[in-house]
Amino acid sequence: MKISIPKEAITQIMTDYNCSEEEAAKAYLDADDSAKEAFNSILAERFGARKQTPESLAPKIYTPKEIKSHLDKYVIGQEEYKKRLTIAAAYHFAVIKHLSEHPDDLTVKRFRKKNTITAGPSGSGKTYSVEVLGDLLQVPTLIIDATDYTEAGYVGKTADDMIRELIDLAPGYNREEQARFITTYGGLICIDEIDKKAKDGASVGHDISREGFQRSVLKLIERKSVSINNPYSAASQIQEAIDRQKGKKAAKQESMISTENILFILGGSFERHGDNLESIVKKRLQHKGRVHENGSIEIKGFAKDDKKSDKGKLQSYYKEAEADDFIEFGLLPELIGRSPIRTFVNLLSKNDLIRIMQETEDSILNQYELEFKLFNIDLEFTPEAVEYIAEKAENKKTGARALVSVWENILTDFQFELPGTNFSKLEVTRKLCERPKDELLKMLERSPFADFVENFKKEYGVELILDEDVQSYIEQSAHQNNVQISETLKKLFFGASALNYMGIREPYKVTREMVQDEKYFDKLFARWYEDQKKKIDQK
Repeated sequence: MKISIPKEAITQIMTDYNCSEEEAAKAYLDADDSAKEAFNSILAERFGARKQTPESLAPKIYTPKEIKSHLDKYVIGQEEYKKRLTIAAAYHFAVIKHLSEHPDDLTVKRFRKKNTITAGPSGSGKTYSVEVLGDLLQVPTLIIDATDYTEAGYVGKTADDMIRELIDLAPGYNREEQARFITTYGGLICIDEIDKKAKDGASVGHDISREGFQRSVLKLIERKSVSINNPYSAASQIQEAIDRQKGKKAAKQESMISTENILFILGGSFERHGDNLESIVKKRLQHKGRVHENGSIEIKGFAKDDKKSDKGKLQSYYKEAEADDFIEFGLLPELIGRSPIRTFVNLLSKNDLIRIMQETEDSILNQYELEFKLFNIDLEFTPEAVEYIAEKAENKKTGARALVSVWENILTDFQFELPGTNFSKLEVTRKLCERPKDELLKMLERSPFADFVENFKKEYGVELILDEDVQSYIEQSAHQNNVQISETLKKLFFGASALNYMGIREPYKVTREMVQDEKYFDKLFARWYEDQKKKIDQK
């Protein structure tokens, strides 16, 4: 167990008992252990045995079809990916359970894990599927971003830290129990953005942030014993020194965990400037062979190609990716070899995004309905509104993640303004989604001009005077550009915050000429700034 020893406590023990720092640290650790034992003993006497032990939380074994049926409730499409993922997980944990129950079975001495590598666009469900999978299987599941880690010996988190983070997620009353749970029942680690650790063909020499990290992950996948505590922590070093003095070799083994029963899922978009994975695959398929670095082509066969051009054709090349394509992209051959399952996810279409909002059990629409209901407001979405949001999200090219940002931009002001009012129902239509601020102000019977002036004064302390002529011009501009009035006001007065820095305090009358010139306030501030410089120089 990792223990942080307060320096003040060690100093106090040394002063009170006239002992060395090492003796004080050992006494502190022993006292801490005794205190925990006494704590658990008192609780057991008062309440009886603990309700749950790590053994009672042993994961249930599911068939691939049972797992996929569960994933289908939360992840739309991506059938091939879900199929491969469920096979890998189902058989991995079934084999672990079998070997733990039949330790004398020599049929499989070292079972080959179904480590998986997945390629596909961001936001298409790679990591989310693993989250849902972990929730179902009830096994310790860690999802990390590869860019947060580096090679051992350098500043930053190392690959070994993943294992310790996984241990933190396991049931148990100390790190030893948690580590034993993973050793007995297995665990799952998903390393996202592994493509960001691919070696760049333009780089020369050993790259600690890329190739070095890949080699560290390779060791974990190949089966490595990792210390369950951070070996560089003060508590670990003190304990190791004490154990060494007493000749405790067994303690060293007990403080280690093997990665043998941990299933690894690697994923990434495999996109970058220049040759991305899809372009590598496409080039190989077009040449019916592999293009080497020197430009020569290895011909693998001939096939009649009736398609003169694939211009305008929507095709994903991720599904055609082979081991050599990942290697050419920059992953280590050994790492690809230890990840025998290769699969892909597709870019989500507008129809996929509509189904994600309407058909999944954790639909974002259901969440918003609940949030508004908490403040006694019934929320309804029209099909046209859902379709509009799907179109906007699809254009962002960030998959399902875009749904949250698009909805937040539309509903944020409604969530702020409506609770506590007499509004008990809100129908979200396409028109509301297109012009949310204007529609909200209409509901509140407030002018968008008065609202803008009020908020501008709150933000910058300057009161803007917008006469009918200026308001008429702004309304015409909004109509011509098919933009809501609120957005037009923001755009036209983008630089007006300069009035605050110029020290304007009295009401500021805005003319049509001012709003017709998009750079008016920028030029006004520039002239004011030059005048200030001249005054300073004259002094």
